[in-house]
Amino acid sequence: MTKWQPDLAALSGPRYVAIAEALARDIDAGRLKAGERLPTHRDLAWTLGVTIGTVSRAYAEAERRGLINGEVGRGTFVRLPHGHERLLLPSDEDAAEAGANEAGGRKAAGGEIRLNFAFPPPCGEDRYFGPALKALADDPILPSLFQYLPHSGLPRHRAIGAAWLKRSGVEVEPRDLVLTAGAQNAIAVCLASVTQPGDRVLCAQLEYAGLPALARHYGLRLDGVAIDEEGILPDALETACHSGGAKVLYCVPTYQNPTTGIMSEARRREIVAVAERNGLTIIEDDIFGLLSEETHTPLKALAPERTVFLTSLSKIIAPALRIGYLAGPRALTDRLATAMRAICWMAVPLTAELASRWIEDGTADEILAARRREAAARRALALGILGRWTPQASPGAVMLWLPLPEPWRSSDFAAEAQRRGVVVTPAEVCAVGRHTVAHAVKVSLGPPRDRAELEEGLRRIAAVLEDGPSDAFADAL
Repeated sequence: MTKWQPDLAALSGPRYVAIAEALARDIDAGRLKAGERLPTHRDLAWTLGVTIGTVSRAYAEAERRGLINGEVGRGTFVRLPHGHERLLLPSDEDAAEAGANEAGGRKAAGGEIRLNFAFPPPCGEDRYFGPALKALADDPILPSLFQYLPHSGLPRHRAIGAAWLKRSGVEVEPRDLVLTAGAQNAIAVCLASVTQPGDRVLCAQLEYAGLPALARHYGLRLDGVAIDEEGILPDALETACHSGGAKVLYCVPTYQNPTTGIMSEARRREIVAVAERNGLTIIEDDIFGLLSEETHTPLKALAPERTVFLTSLSKIIAPALRIGYLAGPRALTDRLATAMRAICWMAVPLTAELASRWIEDGTADEILAARRREAAARRALALGILGRWTPQASPGAVMLWLPLPEPWRSSDFAAEAQRRGVVVTPAEVCAVGRHTVAHAVKVSLGPPRDRAELEEGLRRIAAVLEDGPSDAFADAL
């Protein structure tokens, strides 16, 4: 446990806010490190001469800001500091390095290998862009794509999008479809349409890390619900609803991020039943769904009037297209379109046209099939190297969820892995609320440019597992 003692002399306002501000300042300055355990409420209250209630409010405020998280029976720990987005999204430096590496071949041996982005595995899709862009450049339709167009997308693009969604088991009229600039934009549009500041939104207790950022932006209360290998537990969801104020459930039934869990048909029906009993609006995120060779019934098909379904071409066709599809109940269509207008006016017509052509001429199917093959090959490679540690990796998933043996804590393991040149995502990044989460890391299989680089990264992870914590880490655990 750190002997952290905040300096509050220069901080004004309520004491609990000042303590939270001091936490943020000391994390930014590097005086507090990710994974460090903070003083207990009682100890810090005694040190500062304030009440335990003041410290409790301060820690709650810091947790709301994403600075810390509490683990029942273990204490309160520092999460990744401001700037932790580097573990979630590539920085400008990463992008420049990626470009240089692409031009000059594989990274030098010993270079950092990033296995923390849930990117689709490469499958040679680049070769499709040149001919498609040339054909579009020669088409008389091109000038019309440079105009301001309907917020929901062109009618033709919406019709093709509706046909595409049928592959996921979703039946929607084109007029009820909204084109978005990818799935993150679609989630933002959904939240803006079905919530108000202060509303309580339920989700899995381990969740896609972009959701808490949006919830904070919209002033929403995000509560994590207990999960198992399939995802959200119906009984836990029912209990969460009974505590009052819940209006929305965000759910990823197929390839839950980060655990890769896939809900069974029975589980999906149970989740829908709970939502119907408690009046929840469901936001169903199917970003990875079509990577599965199996057909899974969407929640949208089970509860069409209370479910907003979203997906994107980013994970399955090409990230750069930034085209997503949002299908809500007809009663919400106008609100979704209005929110789309407020947030970014419209999806980019040029890439919407390119995506629509690829869907029509079969290119999208060809790329999807190649993605599935590469995802399967990478999963088999990962299980061959890490299988004895029993990771969870549903067939078709582009990532795996790796439980850690004692005495590892996930943040310490991620730090040691990064010291050895491989970046993974610790469970703390994905944790929602004050639940105790299993010590595990997410290992994304898509980012490496080829399987040789992926294999090198996986073997570095295996070496960390085999060696165990160093003496320095062991002393801190």
